[in-house]
This record gives sequence, C-alpha cells and structure tokens, in this order.
Amino acid sequence: EMTYQLKFRFWFQEFSGHKKLERFYYQTEAYAGEYDIPKCEEGTPPEECIHSITARWQVKDMVDHRYIGNSKGFELIYAGPHCHAPMCIDVELYNSDTGDLICHVDSIRGKGNSSVGYDEKDYIKLNPCLWGQDRGLLKPQFLRWDTNLTSIKRCNSTNLHYGEMASWQMRGIVIE
Repeated sequence: EMTYQLKFRFWFQEFSGHKKLERFYYQTEAYAGEYDIPKCEEGTPPEECIHSITARWQVKDMVDHRYIGNSKGFELIYAGPHCHAPMCIDVELYNSDTGDLICHVDSIRGKGNSSVGYDEKDYIKLNPCLWGQDRGLLKPQFLRWDTNLTSIKRCNSTNLHYGEMASWQMRGIVIE
C-alpha cells in the first residue's frame, strides 16, 4: 500500500493584453516515446559511463502546422527538457544554424535528506530555461520555422535502464 499527498498552488493575473503561448514539443528519441540505455562496458569507471542521444530537426516539426500559416516563427519563452531520474545527467538544445547553445539543463539531484522536501535520495529536478521581458530574464529567442535545432541528452549508463525519455516541452509566442 502506498499513500501520498499532492499539493497545488495556483497563481493568476486578470487578463490584460497578455500574449498567447503556444505549445511546442519534440522527442529527442524520435517519437519512440521511450528508449533503452545500454549498460556501459565492464570495467569502465562509473564517471565515464555516459550514454548520449542526439536528434536534429527543424522548428516547424515541433508544432501543429495550422499555427504556421503566414507567420515567420516564434519567440521562445520556456524550454523544459524531460528525462528520468536517477539516470539523467543533462540536456542541451542548440541552434544548429548558428552553433549557439539555446538551453542547457543539468539535473539537480537530491542529497538523501528525506526530512527536506525535494531532497530525497535519487530525486531529480530539472529547471527550465526561461526568457521574457521581465527584469532578470534574457530577451526571448526568435526561431524561424526553418531554423535547424540539435538536442543532446546524456545519462548515466552504469546499469542497463529501460524506459528513458528525452523530450523538449516548450512554449512560445507565434510571430506574424
């Protein structure tokens, strides 16, 4: 038997000319949903047991094409990778046309302190990359529909692991 609790907190602002954020999504594992991490070769030091997966695609492949119409692309506001604990090491997203790193996310691991929330052993946290007009944020990145992207995801391969994921969940403003 397992008992758990969920706690939700909601914030809202009255609508006042806000811009609509569209959802953009891509799976580095090429729409397989999940993939398997092979165990590294016997005798490999644990710090060298790293498996990586790479994907290349265009921005237009991330969105329902009816949103494209006559628009030019979108301003990236939020980019959050998805991968599974405790194997995930980091995930990177590049603009392949310029070579610029758009987003790098390191997994933040729990230290094993069960008396502190989100610090349990093998807990993993992935902070997203954020852009916007607010103070402290970088200016949103404009990505044309034909912009080429590359994603690289690395994970620990000390042990064989089934059901790993490597997707990007993004939000942006379509620019007409």
